[in-house]
Formats: sequence, C-alpha cells, structure tokens
Amino acid sequence: MANLSAALTQALSGLRVSSGQSAIVARNISRASEDGYSRKYAGLTTDLDGSARISSVQRNAEKNLLDVQLASQSSADGQNLLLKTLDRLQVAGSSISAGITDLDNKLRLFESNPASGTLADGVVRSAAGLAARLNSASSEITAVRQEADQGLAASVNGTNALLKQLEEVNTKITRSDTTDQGYVELLDTRDKVLKGLSSELGIRVVAQPNNGVSVYTDSGVTLFNQTARTVTFTPASTLGPGASGNAVFADGVAIAGPGAQMPLRKGKIAAYAEIRDSVAVTYQKQIDEVARGLVVAFAEKDASVPATLPDAVGLFTYPGAPAVPSAAATVTGLASTLRVNPAFDRSAGGNPMLLRDGGANGAAYVANGSGSTGFQQRIGALISALGADITFASDAGLATSASVNGFAANSAGWIAGKRADANAQSEYLNAVNVRAQEALSRATGVNIDDEMSAMLNLERSYQASAKVITIVDQMFASLMEAVR
Repeated sequence: MANLSAALTQALSGLRVSSGQSAIVARNISRASEDGYSRKYAGLTTDLDGSARISSVQRNAEKNLLDVQLASQSSADGQNLLLKTLDRLQVAGSSISAGITDLDNKLRLFESNPASGTLADGVVRSAAGLAARLNSASSEITAVRQEADQGLAASVNGTNALLKQLEEVNTKITRSDTTDQGYVELLDTRDKVLKGLSSELGIRVVAQPNNGVSVYTDSGVTLFNQTARTVTFTPASTLGPGASGNAVFADGVAIAGPGAQMPLRKGKIAAYAEIRDSVAVTYQKQIDEVARGLVVAFAEKDASVPATLPDAVGLFTYPGAPAVPSAAATVTGLASTLRVNPAFDRSAGGNPMLLRDGGANGAAYVANGSGSTGFQQRIGALISALGADITFASDAGLATSASVNGFAANSAGWIAGKRADANAQSEYLNAVNVRAQEALSRATGVNIDDEMSAMLNLERSYQASAKVITIVDQMFASLMEAVR
C-alpha cells in the first residue's frame, strides 16, 4: 500500500509540474515577439518523499550581452540623430557656392557690355538671390539649434521619467521573493527601462546587493543609486546666431553643453549638445564669413589719389553699414542680415549702373568720372576682388586664406565631409547594434521551435503521469475488491 501511495503522490506531482511548465511554455510562445521579453523556465525541486514541484520561475539572462547592447544602442541613436541634422545643414548651404559662381558669371557678361542696363540688372538680381540663399541657410541653422535645444529638454524630461521608473521597479526587485513568478517580470521591466535610458545618454550599469543595480553616465556621473538623481536643463527662449545654450546637469554636475565637467560621449543628449554648440555654430561662422567676404569684395573705394576715405559698402550691405567689416573677424549673424544695397536696386529706386561707375556713397567714390558708357575698369576690379584671396577668421574651422567662392566651396566640402563621416559611422554603429540585439535575443529570447518541442515533451510527461495514476487507481480497486 505504501508503495502505491508513494507512486500516486509522485504521479500527481508530475501532473502539477507538467501543467505548470506547460503554462510557462505557452506564455513564452504567446509573448515571443514582444520586445524585451526573455524566455522563462521553471526551477524544479524534489522533496523528501520523491515528489517534484516548481520552486521558482527563472529567465534567460546575459548581463554582458545586455551591457554591449545598451552601449551600441546609445552610440547608434546619437549618431543617427547627428546624421539627420547634417543632412539638413548640407541641403541648407548647398547652393551658396553656386550662387557666387552665378554672380561672377553675370559680372563677366556685364563687363563685356558695360552700357547694358539689362545686364546690370542681372547682376543685382543674382546678388539678391545669393543674399537670400545666405539668409535662408542662416535661418535653417538657427532652426536646427533651436530644435536641438528643444530636443535636449525632451530628452532630459524622458531621462527623469525613466529614472523614476527605474527607482520604482528596482525597489520592488530588491524587496521581492526571488521564487515569486512576478519577480522575473520585474527584471524584464527593468531591462526595458535601461534600454530606454541608453537611448537618451550613455550609461554604465553596476550590480548591487539583492539583485539591485546602480546606473552611471558613461563619463562617471551618478544617475541612480537606490534613488534616482535629478537631471536638469533650462531650454533657451531663443537661440539666434551667437547665442549660447544652457548646460545639462546630472546630480549637480554638468554633463553636456557649455562648461561640461564630465561630458557625455554617447546618446541623444550628447548628440543634441554637439549639434547645438559645435557643428551648427561652426557652420554659422562659415556662412557669416562668406557674407563678410561678399561685403568686402563689392565695397566701394575712395577714388581720390591718395585715398583718404575708408572703404564703404557697395552692392551688398548689412546693419553695420556703411563701414566695411574688418579682416579676419567674424560678424556674428551677418549671413542672416545680408541684403542688396537699395542704391543699386532699380525696383527700390536705385541705379544698377553704379556697379560700373561707383558713387553709391557719394562723389568721392565715383570711379567713372567721365561717365563713359564703355567704362570697364570697376567691373573688372569687382571680378578680381571676388576671385582674390582674402583673410578669413580662424575660428570658422577652414583655411584662413581663400577667395570668397573658394571659402564657400571649402565650407560646402566641410559639411559634406562631416555628413559622409557621420553616415559611415552611423552605418557601422547601426550594424553593431543590430548584431548586439540579435546576440542578446538568441541568448535570452524565445525560439518558437524549441518551445513547441518542449510543449510536446511536456504533453508526453503529462500523459505518462496520468497513466501511472490510472494504473495505481486500478491496482487500488483490485486490492479493495480482494479485501471484500
């Protein structure tokens, strides 16, 4: 009798274990496609009477692979954001050099027939179009910087929300019974939160007692250690040319932006800060220098011998007129304010023939004193000035000696080079991220074929236990019949 009772007990435990394992496998199958879901399996224990039971629900986990995936995602997301912005900036400034070339061609046509008012009007229209291109590029740069500043604010808000979620779930994990089936779900939830954080900024995750974690930025600033630290940022109301944005602080330490003491290396916050404070600022200086070069090249000069008056603005003007900007000194925001001088614009009541004769700034600047309709010297001088090397500001990040068109072409090459480098880096980092995700998924995710095979084995085990119970039941019935 004792042996039959033991067999029955073990068979019943087999039914319970098979049923519990089947439920776990079924959940794995139903949630296999869910992002961040890790494969669960039963932890089994054999009791003193030989019966089995499910003592816990465990999950597949690979901390090293998770760390690699977090780092690769942070790098890829930041680089993708930078690439997208560089695409916009490249388009914004792509036509500036072409506009200068068109202006040079229009000047040469006018030089061939200096009596033609139509050709003079063509030069003015070309100049107006070029000024509009510079205005537009400057506006786009300002928009890019403003959007990056707003992106920083959104990322900081998202980071704080994720840190609060991390605090809540981490606390539950450290206080939970590890045999509780809900425990592994909490671990999955925490991994999802960490993945969200890694998109916003580079992080390093460190294990703590009771299965807790601490989180630091990739530069070493504490983000979470039992409690969430606060990340702070004050967005700027406006970010026009020359205006500086504010820094991002974590736990009171500047991690991005001006004066960052421990700057982030990866993630969206680092990318937004680079766009706002470095890439867009440098590009703004470059197009401001192009605008300054145009003002200098088309300036009117005192025709007296010897000259006593300073150069004054000619075809191109700006708010600082009539003074011509000094050499090698960037006039912040000049590209946004550059205009065609109304004195040359027929539609504004001006005279485009001043291009040939000079005198927009008074009689002292008249070059064609005789009023000859065939006078070419000043037009030729403008062509020469447009093609001559001048000194540009060193903080624009390009060669300091070049012609205006050469400098504009160098600027276009600079942004194109930045974009090409970012694209190559983005493709590489995205590939690394995909491979890291695949490796993590293979190690911790659900394989439907394996789960279906396990389900079939569990069904057989269930059937075997049920058959044992049936046999034991029949034997008990035979014994009871014999006793009668």
